[in-house]
Amino acid sequence: MPCRYYDDLIIAKLKRWLPDKSNLRVLKPDESKRLFELTADDNADGEFKLPFIAVSRNNDIELLSNIKNLKSFDGLRLYTEEEKALREKAAKLSGKEKEEVLKQLEKYTNQTLVFNVIPIRIQYNLDIYTKTMDEMDEYVRQFLFKLINNPVLKVEIPYNNSAICHIANIRVLNTVSDTSAISERIFSGQFSRYTIQLEIQDAFLFSLPYKKNWKLYATDTDLLDEDEKSCFELEVSKTISQSGEIEPLDDVIFKKEDKNQ
Repeated sequence: MPCRYYDDLIIAKLKRWLPDKSNLRVLKPDESKRLFELTADDNADGEFKLPFIAVSRNNDIELLSNIKNLKSFDGLRLYTEEEKALREKAAKLSGKEKEEVLKQLEKYTNQTLVFNVIPIRIQYNLDIYTKTMDEMDEYVRQFLFKLINNPVLKVEIPYNNSAICHIANIRVLNTVSDTSAISERIFSGQFSRYTIQLEIQDAFLFSLPYKKNWKLYATDTDLLDEDEKSCFELEVSKTISQSGEIEPLDDVIFKKEDKNQ
């Protein structure tokens, strides 16, 4: 499921908060899964040195709606990066050069970029591993303040080269747990682990397909009374009997019966 954008944003945010010479490592969700696993790939498995943070995403992702929602609407025109560049270029040119750029833009006039979403709920665990409890307390305190004061995630949606941005928010759940007593800890005091639970608010799955544009043309319409209606039906029947086929209504001649004749 394409939630890796949220994974990458959380990892990048945590790393930005670390001092330049910090020895604290931040592990991605795929690395966290391998934390206590042994695999046949010797190059992939390395020794993890304390302290470090292991970010993991819950296995279940809840769909808050099983119907897609439309984020674009009538009056909102979404542009791809290529179309934006061509429009900016056309605004600076004139004459034949501008006409050539406008011809390149013609391919976008028959289609529109549509923004569809499905709302989801994603939850993460931040497992902080340290050697001592004093070190643990300090890391938990600092990251709680950072997460609560800086909750914004700016998601750049890459589909169809749209570069549309969506703003989501991190919410820290109420319980911070001491999860040191796990089976992987061989002896007491080997390491300490605290878990901070997070939830991404306003999270979505995104889709940006192109849809063909349809045009509606206004035409003049006459209201027919009973006499005019019978005259119209007569003209249609004559047209069908002469050609053997039903012609488009645009080709049918509307005639009024002259009652004076």
